[in-house]
Amino acid sequence: MTKSTTTTEQILLVEQHGDVLVATLNRPRKGNSLTTELINALATLADGLSREDGPHRNARAVIITGAGESAFSAGADINTLVGLDQAAAEAQMLRGQQVFTALEDSPQVIIAAINGVAFGGGLELAMACDLRVASPHARLGQPEITLANLPGWGGTQRLPRLIGRGRALEMILTGEPLTAGRALDIGLLNAVAEDPLAASFGLAAKVTGHSALAVDACKRAVYDGERNGIAHGLQTEAALVGERCASPEQRQAVQQFLNRKKTN
Repeated sequence: MTKSTTTTEQILLVEQHGDVLVATLNRPRKGNSLTTELINALATLADGLSREDGPHRNARAVIITGAGESAFSAGADINTLVGLDQAAAEAQMLRGQQVFTALEDSPQVIIAAINGVAFGGGLELAMACDLRVASPHARLGQPEITLANLPGWGGTQRLPRLIGRGRALEMILTGEPLTAGRALDIGLLNAVAEDPLAASFGLAAKVTGHSALAVDACKRAVYDGERNGIAHGLQTEAALVGERCASPEQRQAVQQFLNRKKTN
């Protein structure tokens, strides 16, 4: 396995393992809480994944995790919220939303390896990933209500889409966290594993074995329908299937399938 390492001011460590990129939130003494600088580092990562000439454009999968053993991310650094006026708070929320959506829109599959608590903005970051794997001791929650506030980086939108409105409102309105087992039961997690990073590599391998363009198209169809409604999503789905059917890659895959059937 080849491995190369880059750093973004050391607060986000980016390691490449073959065609899988591992991005580690690197503030373990602060619960990997999300500062403005860390949000900006995630924005740089998303840009590098999506631009045609981006430094990470050739990555096939991305795993986001947290440094240490106790936290994926405890959420937004509370110090960044002190003294904010209304306009500044709204701008900060819009910035986080923009960055998380940019990660969601990247052509690669993005997997959250949740190695500990994922609270507030940390859970919102995990929900902006396509898939989520957590350790058995992980806890997941949206505790903003305990600070007389509400989730602001997508939690009120992504959480109901993942687990349903009633369960999402219960989490948001009580602020009580879920165990990893409960989160798996209600669909917030895809898997629970003793080593979530290793399990995430295994999940990435199952996805990267397929066409990169098809993976991107699948993501685009799903998220378009979520954002713009089922009618628009169905149009997008049909258009993307048309694009794929016209591609040499897809035609070759179909022919190979037919050839295998003839020999069996």
